Amino acid sequence: MTPYFLLLIIALITYAAVFWLVRSGRLSSIAYWIILLGTSTAFLAMLVSRMMSFWYALIVILGLSFATAVLLAKQQEAK
Repeated sequence: MTPYFLLLIIALITYAAVFWLVRSGRLSSIAYWIILLGTSTAFLAMLVSRMMSFWYALIVILGLSFATAVLLAKQQEAK
């Protein structure tokens, strides 16, 4: 459970820092989405890797990565 809490603490600190940088205008909003989706994917990948076999975890991680790429592409397309 320690890696989950460590990742959660790092994610919260990173979210706060990136949110502040986006609000102050030093960083684009797409960076906020990249950090948010990337850290969420990493957290889910850690969770899935402990619950499923290696191959199922690999398929889930690849699926989440593809979904993240599609969401970011749609976000950029809308702008």
